[in-house]
Amino acid sequence: MKLKWLRGPGRPAKRVGAALLAVVILGGVLAAAAGIGYTAARPLLNDGSAFMGKGHTAARLNGETGRSDAEVAMQLATGEERLQPVSLPGGRLAVVNEDTGKVIYLDAATLTADASADNRPASAGKIDVVSTESDGYLVDSEKDTIDKIAVPGASKGAPLTVEEGIKEAVPAADSIWVVTDTGDIIEVAGGREVRRIRLGAPPVGVTVADSQPIAVTEDGTAYVIDGDEPRAAGKLGVSGRSVFLGAWRGAGRHVLAVDPKSRRLAVLDPRTGHAFDVELDAGPRAELAAPVMLGDFAYVPDHSGPRLWKVDLRQGKAVGKPLDVPGQPGVFELKVTSGRVWANNQYDRRTLVVDAGGRHRYADKGAGPELTDTEGQNRVPEQPKAEPSTVPTRSPKADVEPSQPPADTTTPPIAATKVTVPAIERGTPYQEACATINQAGLRCRPVPASEETAGLEAGDVLDTRPAAGRPVAKGSRVEVRYVGPLLTPAVRGVPYKQACRELAAVKLKCEKGVAVGPALAPEELGVVSEQNPLADTEVARGDTITLSYPETIALPNVTDQPFAEACERLKQQYQMRCQGTVDGPPPAGKQPGLVSTQVPAADAVAKIGDLVQLRYYRGESTPGNVVGTLVTDACATIKSEGLDCVPAAGKCAGGTGRPVNEVYDQNPPGGTPVAVGGRVTLTHYSENCALGNYVNTAPDAACADLQAKGFGCNPVHVLNPTPNAVVAQDPPAGPSKLGTAVTIKFSPWTPAPSALGTAYPPGTAIPGGRLVYHYTCSAGGGKCRGLDRNEFYSLLAPGSPTVDADFRGEAHAVLMTCGTAPGQRKFWRTWNGGSPRYYQHVASETRPAADDSEELGCVW
Repeated sequence: MKLKWLRGPGRPAKRVGAALLAVVILGGVLAAAAGIGYTAARPLLNDGSAFMGKGHTAARLNGETGRSDAEVAMQLATGEERLQPVSLPGGRLAVVNEDTGKVIYLDAATLTADASADNRPASAGKIDVVSTESDGYLVDSEKDTIDKIAVPGASKGAPLTVEEGIKEAVPAADSIWVVTDTGDIIEVAGGREVRRIRLGAPPVGVTVADSQPIAVTEDGTAYVIDGDEPRAAGKLGVSGRSVFLGAWRGAGRHVLAVDPKSRRLAVLDPRTGHAFDVELDAGPRAELAAPVMLGDFAYVPDHSGPRLWKVDLRQGKAVGKPLDVPGQPGVFELKVTSGRVWANNQYDRRTLVVDAGGRHRYADKGAGPELTDTEGQNRVPEQPKAEPSTVPTRSPKADVEPSQPPADTTTPPIAATKVTVPAIERGTPYQEACATINQAGLRCRPVPASEETAGLEAGDVLDTRPAAGRPVAKGSRVEVRYVGPLLTPAVRGVPYKQACRELAAVKLKCEKGVAVGPALAPEELGVVSEQNPLADTEVARGDTITLSYPETIALPNVTDQPFAEACERLKQQYQMRCQGTVDGPPPAGKQPGLVSTQVPAADAVAKIGDLVQLRYYRGESTPGNVVGTLVTDACATIKSEGLDCVPAAGKCAGGTGRPVNEVYDQNPPGGTPVAVGGRVTLTHYSENCALGNYVNTAPDAACADLQAKGFGCNPVHVLNPTPNAVVAQDPPAGPSKLGTAVTIKFSPWTPAPSALGTAYPPGTAIPGGRLVYHYTCSAGGGKCRGLDRNEFYSLLAPGSPTVDADFRGEAHAVLMTCGTAPGQRKFWRTWNGGSPRYYQHVASETRPAADDSEELGCVW
């Protein structure tokens, strides 16, 4: 459920309690001021605006006026460098330059720096700033560290290092969920590691749906991971490593995933497990990426357009033609905040904005020398209307929000003079407060808040930010926070009891309306289908919201089904009470435990909580021995006898000579009488096996052991000073699927000492080998380049015209091509230009100072 509060033109939405707003930036990370997803029981502040990249700076776009009403007065980028504005808790703003690795921190109200910048040029393109309910974090996937962003004036704590490497980090509620390079999932809260989770298969990634972190494995199974144990929520209709999960910054009720190969959007409801796919007619050149959702619509970006596909989740199909995104083809930022979807190209003047009802428009960020204007090339851009010079007088107090002064769209002047923020008495009409602030040479930004304060009515001032008495630059913005009116939350699609709890949490009453029905499917039972007043209607605390939902349904036919399964289905899916009665022995062709009759009969309409009586054939079953058969066939045999089959993955099949999923233990054993409906556990060989660590072992022995245990072996030769020992393996040690090909890297070449250092004997066929010759001369009489005796090492082969005839050369060693392995040292031959000539052999990574030189190669 998403509860919104009306806001006047002002600062970006700020969290109230645990309320969250979803934001997504493709090609970078952009977190909304209110965090991620949404929280059912808390109201949201919604001023219809968002911070966006605009050329070489960042601007605040007002979704109501469609224009920019504030801009950061400093250059944050050059050329085509990419910026990510990221809202943080406490009314702060971070701007990340992806191409330089610089992060600056601003007060979101004044748009002035409030802390020292972070400069990480080595991590450019690998920095994410994410925001939880309480904290902001700087995630560096180059250094594999997570830093908790300190509030202004506080000291910076030590970073959390993730030794396994950071693949991605997703915030949900007050935690960050980190997917490591080894497939573990780590929960981080308060800047420290809380716990680790490992699923039965490698995760593709983590997303957010229904306010919960959801991990999705390569086979498309979605797991809710914030409980005591991971819980399977259902299976998506797409799978594999290439899918894009729904962007957590645009999260909503459903789990979303896009397969760019088949161009399908997969949707899963984690509450009911209901799933469906939508095929997009995007064409083979489409560049689909991570989708977002708002209300009843999902939005899929196509960077090749650029364009945005809109999918109606109620109808399960794409709506009309895709929406054009301003700017040139390529990656654009896509985020959901302030009740709108924003698709923005940093270097185009206009931004695509879509509201919760699916209606779109183009907002104008204003002109700039580095901006294109693809949506406005053939028309004169609209000019903002002139603002009134005074603040309107206060309207009478009523249930609706008083009229607000228009947003100030001017750029803050740069002035050296200081002005003291005037004192505003609590409870003053906010229009009067704005007039006082404007008269003081400052600019007023009215911001509605959700506090429930006794004695204050809608429009009454709570406080100002900055506070009264604080000196600020003349022309600065001052937030005036006032009591805002309440909008009804959207609870359609939420179970009735849960909807009532969510309404009560925001001081609204819940009343059951006229029942609709019968339900067409069991997942519709008890789920709100109508609400009065409608969502987003202004109400007062204590008002009553009438909710209607289907409470009846036609019963299914459960005869000839196992009693335990039939009774569980009626209770869990149809919300009925179930009572079983033992019937006579089964007739020919029937099995003990199967339902013989049901009352009421199939297709009879029953109400939630009605009693359904089932009679089932009495008796015991004596299952046979199913050890040695595949577990799927074995379970079918057990269930056909009226028993409950529980398959359990046991020891690894590798090295046993037995096939995966073959049953090797049955409990109770075959031939044991079991009461109808009783449980039989079948333990079978598993395909998930422990992959050992083969580093520092002999490669032949490693391959033999891998193959003996059911894995493949892919030996790869690399240069290393230690011969015939595995130096690396992929995948690393840990759980792995049987049959996985494991790459082991080792050096088959044995190095040997030489006059230049440890290299390889002549004739060794290493990749990129460089054969070095040892030349000597003992002719005497100054014939050896001005000396009686002389020697040098060179790549020149004997017979080379540049080698004097008095020098005799023989193969000395094979050196490596530099840069082909870590730990190498580069050697040079240097000499003077005169006579006698002296040769030196120098180890240096750069060309030594000499009259002339020859790079010989590298040694260990």
